[in-house]
Amino acid sequence: MNYYWYLIIACFCFVGEMFTMEFSLACLGIGLLLSALLSFLGYGIWWQLGAFTVSSIIAWLAIRPVALRYFYRNTKHIKTPAQNVIGKQALVETDIQPTKGTGRVKVEGESWKATASEPLEKGTLCVVEKLDGVTLFVKKSNK
Repeated sequence: MNYYWYLIIACFCFVGEMFTMEFSLACLGIGLLLSALLSFLGYGIWWQLGAFTVSSIIAWLAIRPVALRYFYRNTKHIKTPAQNVIGKQALVETDIQPTKGTGRVKVEGESWKATASEPLEKGTLCVVEKLDGVTLFVKKSNK
């Protein structure tokens, strides 16, 4: 295969990597660059395929873990907006009936589907205990 095909596919891998940020496509791109070099130097298809395979596996096992650790070292403390509601106060908008699975609460201006271990009436202050999908589990506030 002509070396420029390897370069074109490698470019697509590196561009795709900008959207995924998993360093998987970059590992393939590294393998493709090495295959392009061997193709340019006149090595056969089996050498190119072997170089692609070996260099992609080495990049996956050696470079990817280091890159992920370096670029995502501060992400353990970042919460998504959904995770950020845990522990916050909520106001019951519609009566929560746990047996029927009905009820809504308002947390920081946003309306959420909610459930509780006991029925709660509209206007009751409560605290968000946990999040399961898009449903908040709340308990009555002591305030």
